[in-house]
Amino acid sequence: MAKDEPIPVDDQSPFFRQIVDSSPALIHTARPDGYLDFFNKGWLNFLGQPLEKLLGWQWTSFIHPEDVEAFVQRWRESIATGEGFEGTARVRRADGEYRWMLHYKLAMRGENGRIIKWHGSSIDIDDRKRVEEQLVKSAQKLQRSEAYLAEAQRLSHTGSFGWNPDTGEIVWSDETYRIFDYDSTLKPTLDSVVQRVHPDDRTLVQQVIGRASQTGTGFEHEYRLLLADGRVKHVHAIAHVLEDGSGNREFIGAVTDITERKTAEEKILCNERELRTFIDVMPAYVGTCLPDGTADFLSHSWLEYSGQTREEAMGRGWAGALHPDDADRVLANWQAGLESGEPVEMEFRCRRADGTYRWFLDRNLPLRNDEGKIIKWYGILFDIDVLKETESALQTREQQLLGIIETIPSMLWSLWPNGEPSHLSKRFLEYFGAPFEDFVNGGWVRIIHPDDQEETGKLFARALETGELFNVINRWRRADGEYRWHHTMGEPLRDPDGKIIQWYGLSMDIDEQKRAEETVRRNERELQTLIDVMPAIVGISSPDGKLGFLSQSWLDYSGQTTEEALGGGWASVIHPDDIDRVLANRQAGLASGEPVEQELRCRGADGVYHWFLNRSLPLRDDEGKIVKWYGFLFDIDVLKRTQSALQMREHELLGIIETIPAMLWALSPTGEPTYLSQRFLEYRGASVEQYTNRGWENFIHPHDREANAKAFFRSIETGESFNVIQRYRRSDGEFRWNHVRGEPLRDPEGKIIQWYGLSMDIDDRKQVEDHLRETRDKLAKASRLATVAELAASIAHELNQPLTSILANAQAAKRWLNAVSPDVTEVASSIERTIRDARTADETMQHIRALFKQESLVKKDVKLPDILNEVVRVVQEDPKKRAVRVECHFEECLPAIPVDQIQIQQVFINLIVNAIEALEGQQVPPQVTLRAAVTDPDRMLVQVIDNGPGVHDPEQIFDAFMTTKKNGMGIGLAVSRSIVEAHGGRLWAENNKAGGAIFNVALPLSHASPATA
Repeated sequence: MAKDEPIPVDDQSPFFRQIVDSSPALIHTARPDGYLDFFNKGWLNFLGQPLEKLLGWQWTSFIHPEDVEAFVQRWRESIATGEGFEGTARVRRADGEYRWMLHYKLAMRGENGRIIKWHGSSIDIDDRKRVEEQLVKSAQKLQRSEAYLAEAQRLSHTGSFGWNPDTGEIVWSDETYRIFDYDSTLKPTLDSVVQRVHPDDRTLVQQVIGRASQTGTGFEHEYRLLLADGRVKHVHAIAHVLEDGSGNREFIGAVTDITERKTAEEKILCNERELRTFIDVMPAYVGTCLPDGTADFLSHSWLEYSGQTREEAMGRGWAGALHPDDADRVLANWQAGLESGEPVEMEFRCRRADGTYRWFLDRNLPLRNDEGKIIKWYGILFDIDVLKETESALQTREQQLLGIIETIPSMLWSLWPNGEPSHLSKRFLEYFGAPFEDFVNGGWVRIIHPDDQEETGKLFARALETGELFNVINRWRRADGEYRWHHTMGEPLRDPDGKIIQWYGLSMDIDEQKRAEETVRRNERELQTLIDVMPAIVGISSPDGKLGFLSQSWLDYSGQTTEEALGGGWASVIHPDDIDRVLANRQAGLASGEPVEQELRCRGADGVYHWFLNRSLPLRDDEGKIVKWYGFLFDIDVLKRTQSALQMREHELLGIIETIPAMLWALSPTGEPTYLSQRFLEYRGASVEQYTNRGWENFIHPHDREANAKAFFRSIETGESFNVIQRYRRSDGEFRWNHVRGEPLRDPEGKIIQWYGLSMDIDDRKQVEDHLRETRDKLAKASRLATVAELAASIAHELNQPLTSILANAQAAKRWLNAVSPDVTEVASSIERTIRDARTADETMQHIRALFKQESLVKKDVKLPDILNEVVRVVQEDPKKRAVRVECHFEECLPAIPVDQIQIQQVFINLIVNAIEALEGQQVPPQVTLRAAVTDPDRMLVQVIDNGPGVHDPEQIFDAFMTTKKNGMGIGLAVSRSIVEAHGGRLWAENNKAGGAIFNVALPLSHASPATA
């Protein structure tokens, strides 16, 4: 055998083969071209497969589908370059579970340097992977928490600080520097803190610091800062004590700038640094022991770590590297495992070659022979020192963060990805006065104002669905039951794959801010509305009269620019005859401080002068000193013209009143006459004096006096309108019908100050009304005669369809009898149909007779689909109508309805026949559709739909004798509507948007309102 040829596995020594097969490591070999030709027993047991199923490249089928391509590619690259291979991939175990494995492959070369064999081993690192992933998640969670803490400080204007009273060391966040207005390069001291405190609060602050230093108790207080530029800030400071195991104390606290508390946008500024990255690879050390626990093999990596020689480490010499505090526990656990034969897993510290102790996770598994006897122990050591340090640091850090979080003047919360709460800060629970359990399973919705619940729910659901920022302003119910405005924000925390693993957020009470904003907005709206709706021009001047503001309305009116008007140009538009007087009055007002009111004329942009009323009022401060002048210009040009026009109008109105063809009058609130028009007095032939003290009653017909007096005094007493028709005596002594109406005039408080009315002679109209009444009686008689004709036409129309069916069936029977071989069966069938249709005609006549005699409908509960199917059959007896397709679409489980079956059949026969006849001559294939459904709890709707030309007037077609057919009588739809309405239903038509017409029949579902035909 050549030197470069590998020793076959079969030729290897039994000892070496036993070590390879019993090793907890998974060992394999490959040819130079990458063809795997050997897997040890550990591999075969792990995969649950015989060697034949793995040789060559078959082993790749057990690699996870997501890992196999990259893994094989890297292996091929190592084959090509000859470099060692190291990589991770998930391998499917015999039970079907994929586990992470760390794979090593090294090339064995011959004397000529050529690769003659590849040797590889694989280690199950699935548990380590899971630990690493958990560490990454924990680091991300802490990193996110710090980010939220930083953002919370920035948003709430809250700084944090740390103070060690023993060393005097003080640590400030950037926000604390900003609050105290110090440069961030300055090292903070107690002296620099006290120096910034307002002199009036300095003693109190020093007392608080001294008491905290002596007693070691937390503190919370408010004080003022006096900054270098003279500004004063109000701050709120709070601190808690943290004490380590050695008794060292440190104050951790927060200071909040509350100067602008009403803005209530409390945010947190970050002063924390990123947490250091955890080590993501844990080295493993391999060893084997005899059944008695003495080591017979240790990997070279352990010897390098411990600094022991192989001779020193073998047997039980490896225990010399154990930490003295762990040695007894470890050896006891190891001995217990040896005795029980159960796997052993424990954590302990081991000394490195440089004397440093590191934490390890130890796992020991026994190898048994076919009889179940332990023949070997295999152990693996994972370096978890970084994990241990991280766990301790995380606990410390968690305590620090919780202390800082609870001092933030906001309510912090976190949620699971499904939106359920995972943490609510103590401040959150105290604010809402409820335990954590009240907020799970959507319980948080109950504390939201009912008017805000729907919108909040939508935004929350959208945030959970899309992963977008949750940002809402709504009202929450505080523990005392008061609803207050809150600003709530939340963001998701994602894993490296982008999957949301947690939501973090805070809620800030902004009720005072909202109230202030609403007040400001309301005042601004009111002021702007006042300026916009006031028919006035507004100006503002300084105490010396210099104009500083003019409303846009002045610029629009005068045509001046702002610069022109404020530069003194406003005076140039005053009328020359008014300028001296106006300026003198203004100057006198500035000198005296008294309000100024005057009238003047100003020229508009069109050159026309308008009259204005000017009012100027001073605004004074608390000391009575004038700080501003406010001026208003009211356009009174129309008023000026109106004053002149009113005088002329008054005379004109008096003339008009006397020419109105009615008798006008006015009364005092007690009913005494104050004015009677000339026409009134001439009509009555009396003077004003004759109407006073109820003298007007003498002019009323004796039969009308009592009713008139009651109506009149009721109006005087209640203030209601006065409206009577009665007979008055004219000047010639004749009593004539008059219509008298009166209305009260009220002052702004609603008090009646005058009654105004008129009286019209309607005697001639009364006579005309009597004549019309006689004429209506005559028309009623003529209408009854027309009704008889209408009913005769209705009878012909109603009988036409059944008679047509009788004729068709009789003709069919005749044809069957005249056939060469008469078909008696078909003849009998035709005669039966003829008899049935004759009975239908008879029933139709009975119901028409009942309709004519106003007899009650004979109703019974029937299934409408049965009626409609029978109607379709009757219509299609006519060969001319059989070619049109009639489709029926009925809702399932339609209830029975109370109807007169014969009359309702006639209605639908009429509607379907009309629909078919409307389709004649159309280009599209004719189709009629029947639909029936319950549309309301007490009503069923039936629709007859065609695809014809539609109807021109959907309402007019129901008029009697109105027809669109060449040979139609125009009575069918009128009678059909009468029948439907007699059933308490409704029949109407409408055009279909897709073409054609829809006739709708709505029928009641109950007997609640019996109707008569």
